[in-house]
Amino acid sequence: MINCSICSSRLEAIDVAPCFDCGHAPAELQECLRGEHEYHLFRIRGQEIVLCDFCDADFGSYLPGFWGLPAGRLPDYPLELVSKVENPQLAQEGYCAACQHRLAFLLFRRRAVDYNAA
Repeated sequence: MINCSICSSRLEAIDVAPCFDCGHAPAELQECLRGEHEYHLFRIRGQEIVLCDFCDADFGSYLPGFWGLPAGRLPDYPLELVSKVENPQLAQEGYCAACQHRLAFLLFRRRAVDYNAA
């Protein structure tokens, strides 16, 4: 297994739902299996991210510093809908206990921070 792209901690393999943001949460795994959420692929500043219908609505609550942006009021994050994820399934992926996120989200965040630093 590889290390976290944010804090360098060792990742552990866990089951994940499609959502990059909350897909590691045990409750989300069960909700995915019960078909309680829709998942969509979005593009933002050239990157792609899959979010559930809860996390896409909540995405704007991230403080700018989390993405490497200057402190200030919450910006308008321009999520561009690409497509719906058909037949969402659970998968295995790395998870960072220190950062409390799955690998897909950590890589997305690392790319965002690097992009915003440039």
